[in-house]
Amino acid sequence: MRATSGDRSTASGIRAAAAATAAVAAAVSLVLISGCGKVADHRASDTGSSSPTASPTPSVNPSYGTQYLAENECAAPVPGQPKAYREVPCKDPEAVAKVIDRADIGISEPFSATSCSPHTDFAINVPVSLALLENRPVTGEGYACMRNLKPPHPGDPGGGGGPGIEVGDCVHSGPKKGDAIEEVACRTKGKKNGATHKITEILENKFAFGFDDPCEGRADAVFAENPLFDSHPGKDDRVLCAKKL
Repeated sequence: MRATSGDRSTASGIRAAAAATAAVAAAVSLVLISGCGKVADHRASDTGSSSPTASPTPSVNPSYGTQYLAENECAAPVPGQPKAYREVPCKDPEAVAKVIDRADIGISEPFSATSCSPHTDFAINVPVSLALLENRPVTGEGYACMRNLKPPHPGDPGGGGGPGIEVGDCVHSGPKKGDAIEEVACRTKGKKNGATHKITEILENKFAFGFDDPCEGRADAVFAENPLFDSHPGKDDRVLCAKKL
């Protein structure tokens, strides 16, 4: 989630890779996974006697509904596999986050390309997670928008995360005009690469270049966000009005 900085009179845009990614992702549907498990192979021996019956191996990825990581279900991380999450009951002591939004198509990277709500703390790439859990190739697309069961909540205003920059979020802006900005937690003010500005207002489809001040004197700085492809290069999808911290 990056943008380009400017002052009241100028603001240059970023071009997120999200637009191209989301367009490709929309065409593919997620293959839904219900409960799954592995059972030992039972075959007759050469002498005609049956082999001992083996106990079924519990699935590392039990599903408690008709869809893996459906809305309102919870997940726990898999040790040693940072991109893998298994579904667990929300009362499980290992549960760390709950699904607040679920998409059967699309991908979770970049985060800004998702349709996750602003209070989402992170997103799980469902096919990748399933493939890691079950040692099989990645197929299909889809993602789960996750909210931590306990603080911190980076998706909240000022938390430094979430799918996009919103009012109340903070950013770090470099000393040079045109330096890229990046969302950071407001609590990092005063630290190296910490918060330098707080977003006070977001304007949709406004011009943000030349001598125009879309924030009309209400901001110390103006930042612009541009889509990857724009038929109106001087027009920004969103203009961010910010105050200096």
